[in-house]
Amino acid sequence: MLAQIVDIAREHQVDAVLIAGDIYDRSIPPAEAIILLDDTLNQLCNVLSIPVILIAGNHDGAERLSFGNRQLTTAGLHIVGQLEAEPNPIVLPGPHDDVAFYALPYTDPLRVRETCGVEISSHEQAMAHLTAQIRNHNPPERPCVLIGHCSVEGASTSSKSAKVRVRNRSAHAKLDSTCAI
Repeated sequence: MLAQIVDIAREHQVDAVLIAGDIYDRSIPPAEAIILLDDTLNQLCNVLSIPVILIAGNHDGAERLSFGNRQLTTAGLHIVGQLEAEPNPIVLPGPHDDVAFYALPYTDPLRVRETCGVEISSHEQAMAHLTAQIRNHNPPERPCVLIGHCSVEGASTSSKSAKVRVRNRSAHAKLDSTCAI
């Protein structure tokens, strides 16, 4: 399956690969799974020079997944394991403008309360707070993409999203495609 992702990325000459959590199926994955992911990320980042943005899901050990993330960024691998108090986008060059990728790893209301210092009690309130932070942070003229490991209901896409194609529950697109948040 991961070899197919590399093949699709190469064939479609994608600008970036986005991985929205559940990298592994447990917080301490088996060695074989780690080796397979390492081989896949090496193909994408080092061989094909495609940036990868990877966030933690609810089955990942966020702290373990984040190990080395600051050093790996220089190789084009951006790992976001834990929620940050303030939005910190990963900005990649697009064909016309830079595109800001806002990564929201899996989180829950307690973690949002502790990290952001806000009084909330539900997942809906947590996501409302986090997406409001992103809207307030991102300049209106800059395209942005939210990468989240969460449930979404009632979302809308912008008119530029026509180039997004969905295959096998994952989406890939050129950087001139954006979603509204």
